[in-house]
Amino acid sequence: MQCRFVVMRGYTRVAYLFALLAMIAAHTLAAQALPESTRTPPCRAFGGIPALAMVEPSLMGGQDFAVDPCADLVGHMSQFVLVATAPAGEEAPPSIRAESIDLLEIRVAEMDAVRRLRALGAAGTAGSAAADSLKQTGGALVQVVTRPVESVVGLPAGALRFFGRRASDLGRQASNAGERTAEAFADDVQFDRPGFRPGGTQALPPEPEPWWQKGGGFALKLGKRWLGYNSARRELGLSLGIDPYSTNPWLNAEMDRLAWSSLVGRRGVGLGLGQIGGAAGLTLSQGGRIHRMVWTKPPEEVREWNDARLAPLGCNAEAIDEFLDNARFSPTLQTQVVDALLTLAPQEGCDLLLGVAATVEREAEARYVVDALQLLVAARPHFPARFEKIGEALVMRDLDGRLWMALPVDLLQWTPGTAQFFDAPGFASVPDKRALLGRTASPKARAALIERGWAVFEESIGPARELSARVSSPND
Repeated sequence: MQCRFVVMRGYTRVAYLFALLAMIAAHTLAAQALPESTRTPPCRAFGGIPALAMVEPSLMGGQDFAVDPCADLVGHMSQFVLVATAPAGEEAPPSIRAESIDLLEIRVAEMDAVRRLRALGAAGTAGSAAADSLKQTGGALVQVVTRPVESVVGLPAGALRFFGRRASDLGRQASNAGERTAEAFADDVQFDRPGFRPGGTQALPPEPEPWWQKGGGFALKLGKRWLGYNSARRELGLSLGIDPYSTNPWLNAEMDRLAWSSLVGRRGVGLGLGQIGGAAGLTLSQGGRIHRMVWTKPPEEVREWNDARLAPLGCNAEAIDEFLDNARFSPTLQTQVVDALLTLAPQEGCDLLLGVAATVEREAEARYVVDALQLLVAARPHFPARFEKIGEALVMRDLDGRLWMALPVDLLQWTPGTAQFFDAPGFASVPDKRALLGRTASPKARAALIERGWAVFEESIGPARELSARVSSPND
């Protein structure tokens, strides 16, 4: 009987094993039958993370693009790759990288604008030759500055007056900027600035020069300005409800082509801006991210306006100039920084904040500064508040002695760099310290912060942007 029981128990084990193998096989077949977009890729084997672990499926692609199913995590921020699809017989544009969830959301929202511009361009092919001719005219206008004697014949007198006035103004601006840059490199203090983010970030290739500063110097900028090219770009952005200073290369290619064509259209030859239709980037415009001033005024006038708005805060003039001269803060992002600073009205430490902003070298970092300020605005620190440096961190302290650290990260991870950042001696003596996370923290990071006496507030970026939209309406 005992022997029979053992045999039966062994038979049971064998049957269980076969059943388990059958279940695994069935699960594998079912997974293979799933659509490609819903499968979980083996990203971790290659040092990445599944993109779907960070964002909603709606951000993973559309009718003419797809997001790589594997993402990277660099400096607590997600890194996504967008790949475009092209119609049969056409070459797809190069893939683009979105260096945060925020930038991925923006790029996906911009795709509707890309489609509208492509459709409008296809419908307006009759004006292509005239648009090409207008580009050549722009090149000819450049020669007024670079080769004035050979190029002056046949140009309108208004163009000559415009060039003489603007070349002088921009030349003075360049001289001042060059002097400030030399002073900054000569001052060792500039290299001891605080930061908003714990731990170092992986070095990425330099970003291309922003479109509104391209062109080999002042000459091409002046030529485009006189023709109305930059104004046409801003009008396109306004008509579509998107940022006219977007760095999306897919969008820029379409806007660049349509900007020239729209100039032709104004002369009765081709297409006009009115054919675009309703705002494509509604989520961006309604989210309070784009101030109307950015759509209606050229970059240099937006700069002058923001310079004047910063004056009441008593920030150091050189710190203001360094910040305003940093092209990584487009007129859109520059204005958002100033909006937030005016709301916070720091009594001290304005120069610390602007110093951090002045050293930013990528658009994602500029947006990080904007988001950090918006997190602080939403936290409502009690006036008067001030920025200060503790260890490597830039923080804000308010009237009640509460310490606020804004971290608009996608996923805060606990690394040696993170530990060093939060273990600065100055934090231990602060009884009320609060970490504002844009999105979330890993369980290990959350536990480590709580152990060190921090109150942790996660998923804060949404409410911060809602408040920003109410404080600074895009229609102001």
